[in-house]
Amino acid sequence: MGGLTKMRVLVIGGTEFISLHFVRALLRDGHRVAVLNRGRQPGRLPAGVRTIVCDRKDHAALRATLAGERTDALVDITYAPTTGEDVEALLDALAGRVGHALFVSTGRVHDHALPIPYHEDTPRTLYWGEYAKNKIAGEDAYMRRHRERGLGVTIARPTHVYGPMNTRNNETFFFDRLVRGRPVLVPGPGGWLRQFGHVDDLADAMAQMLGLRAAFGHAYNVTGEEAITQVGFVELIADVIKRPLTLVHVETPPGGKPVPFGQNLVYDCHAVYTTTKIRAQLGIRPRYTLAAGLAQTFEWYVREGLDRREVDFSAEDALLT
Repeated sequence: MGGLTKMRVLVIGGTEFISLHFVRALLRDGHRVAVLNRGRQPGRLPAGVRTIVCDRKDHAALRATLAGERTDALVDITYAPTTGEDVEALLDALAGRVGHALFVSTGRVHDHALPIPYHEDTPRTLYWGEYAKNKIAGEDAYMRRHRERGLGVTIARPTHVYGPMNTRNNETFFFDRLVRGRPVLVPGPGGWLRQFGHVDDLADAMAQMLGLRAAFGHAYNVTGEEAITQVGFVELIADVIKRPLTLVHVETPPGGKPVPFGQNLVYDCHAVYTTTKIRAQLGIRPRYTLAAGLAQTFEWYVREGLDRREVDFSAEDALLT
């Protein structure tokens, strides 16, 4: 548990994938939870969560809405996209009334042209473009408050988060094909390494960090322990869900687009991260192996009836003819 047993926690977000799992973890641990978002999915929130409706990108409205708020922990998850200026506006709106701020960044702040694995001090660059630029600006805004005003700040850097309700069509992309007896198209050899972290492990790690003074002023990679190639990921899924697998390797033509392969798993570089810092400093480690996490996610997929939904495979059929 964090440094305070029961806290008032304000979550920016709260109704999408990571933030909804996190809200559930907070409630399980007995915290008092409020969420700030645009109010578009109120039905998703569990009972007992207070909702503050505001668009964080409307800075004047944010300042007015949060004028009376005081919170033990602020957890900034949403990405709209969220700029450094949006982060500064949030911190200004709550100035002096936050105990600990946790910012959910990404492993993609690092320069992926460098050799793997990437650790927390690996140089940050704009290798990943606008997304990296915004996340780096957000990290810097929080860390400035830590240095200059003594705000307790922690940065979490997840990568390829998977699990039930994933907003990225990654593991479900392969479930869709395997349960329907379809071949899986692979871009080229499929040898680039990926690293995945289960959403519940991320939510639990974040909950454990709250109020933990040892975590103040630090960034942590938060992901699973296993690195796996693109093609190895598909082979593992087929093994876990016990479906036959046919792989079709398709070379990408010069200047052309690679074949579909999940939502964001195609890119031509490795993405492997060390997880030793969070284990050594905070004693936090994942519960799920990749195989166990995929099995749990597949149970959700079947329970939700996603194995029976209509999926358009026409683009792949055109490549297979």
